[in-house]
Amino acid sequence: MAGSSSTADVERRRLVFRVGERNHEIEADLVLEVVRVPHITRVPHGPMALAGIANLRGKPVPVLSMGKVLNGSHGSTRDGKIIVYDHGGAVGLLVDDVLRLSADATTAPLQGLNGLLDAAFKVARRAPVERAVNGDRGAELEASVQLIALLSFRVAGQLYGLPLEDIREVATLTDDIAVIPNAAAAFIGLIPMRDSVLPLVSLASLLGLDGPHSAGEGSPIIVVEYEGDLVGLVVDDMDVIRRLDEAAIDTVPAVLQRERGYAQIEAIGRIAEGGLLISILSPEKLFSHHTVIQAIGQNEGAKPMGTTREKDDTFEQFLIFQLGDENYGLPIGSVDEVVRVPNEVTRMPGAPTFMMGVINLRGKAIPLIDQRTRFEAVELAQTAKARAIIVTLGTLQAGFVVDSVSEVKAFSSTALSAAPEFSSEQTDVFDRIAHIKSDGRMILLIDPQELLSRAERDIVAAITDNKTAVAVP
Repeated sequence: MAGSSSTADVERRRLVFRVGERNHEIEADLVLEVVRVPHITRVPHGPMALAGIANLRGKPVPVLSMGKVLNGSHGSTRDGKIIVYDHGGAVGLLVDDVLRLSADATTAPLQGLNGLLDAAFKVARRAPVERAVNGDRGAELEASVQLIALLSFRVAGQLYGLPLEDIREVATLTDDIAVIPNAAAAFIGLIPMRDSVLPLVSLASLLGLDGPHSAGEGSPIIVVEYEGDLVGLVVDDMDVIRRLDEAAIDTVPAVLQRERGYAQIEAIGRIAEGGLLISILSPEKLFSHHTVIQAIGQNEGAKPMGTTREKDDTFEQFLIFQLGDENYGLPIGSVDEVVRVPNEVTRMPGAPTFMMGVINLRGKAIPLIDQRTRFEAVELAQTAKARAIIVTLGTLQAGFVVDSVSEVKAFSSTALSAAPEFSSEQTDVFDRIAHIKSDGRMILLIDPQELLSRAERDIVAAITDNKTAVAVP
């Protein structure tokens, strides 16, 4: 029997791989596949050995750096390989190279691998319902129930806005445009979007604004929905998400309604910061414009975006923002507004490093959290693109400073999956992952109620309660 057991050990196939200068081997029966290194999305505050999450055929797979697991070194680079290993589910092992598949016991099997994986990842996941009850959105927006949410943008140097509730998403223009012959000047053409067709209209031309307005590659597209139809409005530049008090919004004077540039404008908003005015567009008036009617009519015979939703499928909108080289997403419903980071921020002596200070937002003291520090992002000099995302957490309202905000993106339920859980409690902030099929990328999605730990909330609340922090007029 002993001889039979020895023969079985020798005949058992093993996969031999290299990390640094040493070779190791594991049982091949537990290896699902070996792949080249794809894009790896970094997970802030993840376990030391966690390189990130990779997209393998549409599924998020956590990837461990075996260099860090075995000897604490940085280990493998993009020139290495990923061994997809079965550990009660797929786990990627990032190594320098995979040498051979062998039945010869030439190298001692790697001992304790399963224990290392158990230490890196949690076994149990909290139920989604348990996450949902952590925050009560019913009382969160008490201070802003009278505020109107607008997505603001610029066209020909002027500031415009559309009700956030009428916007499906914000995308970026590519060069894949089907131009329609003999179409109106403002009708740019049709573009493919998620296996469907979206008509594009130049908002500058639609409003009759003078001057050159190029709708080139990279221009923002605001996808507006009205009574089941969708159209993409090409604008010059995205601004922020604003919330205006109803008292700060006035109707357009009747005399101006006769002017072409004001015909699509429903109201004028007064922005307290800087004394700016914003022209609020009317989706109803936009969709009754003859150019938009013509653009929507070009969808005949094609499957428009508005009809691509399956009965059992739903879409959810997320605000996509950047920190360093990574993109993250927040549910748009949890975002109160997005503002530019002011030059003047009141610093708080003795505050923790993640606290940038406090700003005055419509007479209320709002603490600013440096999300770059909290997510261990690469330090970048603050630019004009930096934004503060204002979020309400229970009774607390705070602004999270990010490098930039790029778009509002709608994901179907089929494009969303639960994020793997890791041994670090700080990674509980990521509850889902969004998959972008066009380029295979994945975006970590944030549970807003996990943005601050209980201790951090106490610190921020104490600073906010200090009424002398900001001079309120």
